[in-house]
Amino acid sequence: MKTIRIAALVAAAPLALAANSAPVWVQHVDTIPAPQDKPFPGTITLKVDATDLDRRIYTVQERIPVAASGSTTLLMPKWLPGNHSPRGQIEKLAGLVIRANGKIIPWTRDPVDVFAFTVNVPDGVANLDVSFQFLSATDGDQGRIVVTPDMLSLQWEAVSLYPQAISRGKSRSRRA
Repeated sequence: MKTIRIAALVAAAPLALAANSAPVWVQHVDTIPAPQDKPFPGTITLKVDATDLDRRIYTVQERIPVAASGSTTLLMPKWLPGNHSPRGQIEKLAGLVIRANGKIIPWTRDPVDVFAFTVNVPDGVANLDVSFQFLSATDGDQGRIVVTPDMLSLQWEAVSLYPQAISRGKSRSRRA
């Protein structure tokens, strides 16, 4: 008896799966605001510590000027020169912490674009201080080896975030 019941369930399983796997159209909602053509309010400062050779981890500190308070989206580059698809290594970014005036501020990952992080910049903040780790490959099956005790191949797009609304126009430099 038990064998017959199990066989009936196994026979019915492909029909249930077929009904659930039919293509369903879902409208794409772009959650990242469109860029605005405004001068950038300063210069991004990037510091990378590549001395953790045993674990092949870059420790990144970045200072990103912000023009105003409110919602800001930070992006990790995904479309890279010489690649024909979005090949940025977002899966190797870890431990992201964003601070404003020395206080940690929460961030959220965009629900559609995994390369985007949204923060709410408090009033009176001129810079976001961002820190994270880039977990470099330690073996060839994890990707290209970019750091060893004898070699360093540091690519800026792997170790930086930038504001989504960055302008291609002239920038104003704000001196600290």
